[in-house]
Amino acid sequence: MKPPVKALSTLFFGTLFLCLCPSVYAVDVTMESALVEKTTLFIFQLGIILVIARLGAFVFKRLKMPAVLGELIAGIIIGPYCLGSISLPGFSGGIFPILAGFPISRELYAITTIASIVLLFVVGLETDIKALFKYSLAGSLVGIFGVIFSFIFGDLAGVIFSQYVFGEHYTFSHPVPVFLGIISTATSVGISARILSEKKKTDSPEGVTILAAAVIDDVLGILILAVVIGVVKSGYFAWKHIGFISLRAVFIWLGVTFLGIHYSRYISEFLKSFGNKRIISIMGFALALLLAGVFEKSGLAMIIGAYTMGLSLSKTDIAYIIRENLLVFHYFFVPIFFCVMGMMVNLREMTSGAIFLFALIYIIFAILGKMIGCCLPALLLNFNLRGALRIGVGMMPRGEVALIIAGVGLSQGIIPHDVFSICVIMTFVTTLITPPILARQLSSDKPVLRKEPPYKKEHEEIVYTMPNQETAELLLSKVIKAFENEGFFIYLIESESLYEIRKNGVFISLKYSTEKLEFSCFAEDVSFIHTLFYEVISELESFLKKAKTLSDKNEIGMKIFDTESSMLKKEMLIADVLSPLALEVNLKADTKEEIIKELIGLLVSSGQLKSAAQNEVMRDIFEREASMSTGMQDGIALPHAKTFAVPHVAAVVGLKKNGAEFNSLDKKPSTIFVMTLSPKTTNEPYLQFMAEISKVLTIPENRNKLLASETTSQMYEILTAQE
Repeated sequence: MKPPVKALSTLFFGTLFLCLCPSVYAVDVTMESALVEKTTLFIFQLGIILVIARLGAFVFKRLKMPAVLGELIAGIIIGPYCLGSISLPGFSGGIFPILAGFPISRELYAITTIASIVLLFVVGLETDIKALFKYSLAGSLVGIFGVIFSFIFGDLAGVIFSQYVFGEHYTFSHPVPVFLGIISTATSVGISARILSEKKKTDSPEGVTILAAAVIDDVLGILILAVVIGVVKSGYFAWKHIGFISLRAVFIWLGVTFLGIHYSRYISEFLKSFGNKRIISIMGFALALLLAGVFEKSGLAMIIGAYTMGLSLSKTDIAYIIRENLLVFHYFFVPIFFCVMGMMVNLREMTSGAIFLFALIYIIFAILGKMIGCCLPALLLNFNLRGALRIGVGMMPRGEVALIIAGVGLSQGIIPHDVFSICVIMTFVTTLITPPILARQLSSDKPVLRKEPPYKKEHEEIVYTMPNQETAELLLSKVIKAFENEGFFIYLIESESLYEIRKNGVFISLKYSTEKLEFSCFAEDVSFIHTLFYEVISELESFLKKAKTLSDKNEIGMKIFDTESSMLKKEMLIADVLSPLALEVNLKADTKEEIIKELIGLLVSSGQLKSAAQNEVMRDIFEREASMSTGMQDGIALPHAKTFAVPHVAAVVGLKKNGAEFNSLDKKPSTIFVMTLSPKTTNEPYLQFMAEISKVLTIPENRNKLLASETTSQMYEILTAQE
């Protein structure tokens, strides 16, 4: 750790200790208003939630498990029913005290409500309307039956065990069993989609069916929630009244959704009028907030309004732009949401034998509901048992929608706190067990259909092979810019080198790697992509031809060692990169190729490079030398390259006192050789290091001293003396 970092760390933790020290809180706090006290506590809570949730997500990702589970566990640990209520200096009731009635403060609940709106707005944006109406019969039936069976099984679990657990018998239409049924219907397709992608099964029959069914799941789950919220808020549970409320809820939801989709083009044009992409995204989210409020006032849930606005904008060409610019919102609010959901879990209640047994039964019923409901229609639609089981497991995990529904039920007093805890545990278990089971199933290449149908290829693949990473990066930036100039909107999928490119009815996917650019598009768009790529290459060739006439590269190289321009403020120290072990007083080699090999050997002996990577570095160095020699002037040579062989900047310095031919700019032999390697995978300031060492070597006295040195210690002292 560098000294400035140590100083900052000491200052931070010292300040934190003083702030929490009891002597500080011995000051009369009654002078502060209750509002300031609540605000201060809320700020502490928010900071702790963000840090702990991110740590939980990091740990679970390292364990190859979904990050959401880490955020839930983090919330349970710091929640009021665990560590949160422990008394601390300045927090007599704990940072997350146990409150009467609802387990979290109003401020945290407000933040969580906004988080749920962000989540459902994004879910709506990601819903493919065309797929909703055009997906295969198998996907539609699997989704519908999955919802029906899951609802029935979840509801039955509450009805059958209500007398044993809650002390009274609930009917099938009672709010508690109904909510248990609704929560069972949700599917977190993101978990299954990730496994399908890793196993390259996204386009397989079972993969397409799972993704199709998930779309139906989302829509039906939201629709059922709209009905139930309307019924519960009215307070009447007679079947006649439930029918009336259902029609009203469906009419409002479908009516607003139809109007939103029908007028989406005008909404899009209104948002585009703001010009700036970030403002477009903020205003889109503002519309989601407004519609969420309208739905709440209409007797439905806010999250349904947010989902409807997202659904309305999902077919517009700004949908990806809104999603991309809301990523910061997503990163901020989503961990808070899942962590707070975990905080509301009362583990003490789970120690009750009755509650624990009911939780176990409910988890089993929730799994059976999805498995049976999704497997049966799959078996009737050409899938064999193997394929049907894959679909059932793929539809099994619950996620954010289930937790949001459970949170709505708890906040409105529809379900008791122990039922909420059971629902969170069910979500956790189904999300935890799905990835390993599905991954194991997908590892087999055995057929999943009883009879292979003649599939029609809907997409075309276009692949352009790249000679190296630098060319790939340059062409990628030019291609993206070309699409933007044509009026396309570009969306970078989070944590992937995958771009979604959209304009009206044109949908193109671009996958980037250091070896190739891969396009996926409809057949009618193939010619357009080839034309665009051809124009990009033509423009690039024209640019390179013009660049050659701008200035003499030899003249620029000579200016590197210009004394006046070298006397600049140091941006980094030579000692930060160069090790005393990475020096050689007398190189044995005589030719350019042999000197480079010897310097690479010095990188190995100094521990900066693995022996097995020598050939790779040799290739990268000579590829760089082929474009322009790194022999400079005044006897200095600076061979360097970017390579995958090193994780950080590596450097060695060698002397050849009688000189060697290195194709230098001044045509003189080179005597001082500085080799620098920089990683291709990360941004490292290797040019700053080369500039700093060049400043030292610009001074003739330093060069003379260096060549007169007899030990590596003397060399190191000369190179770092002026720092």
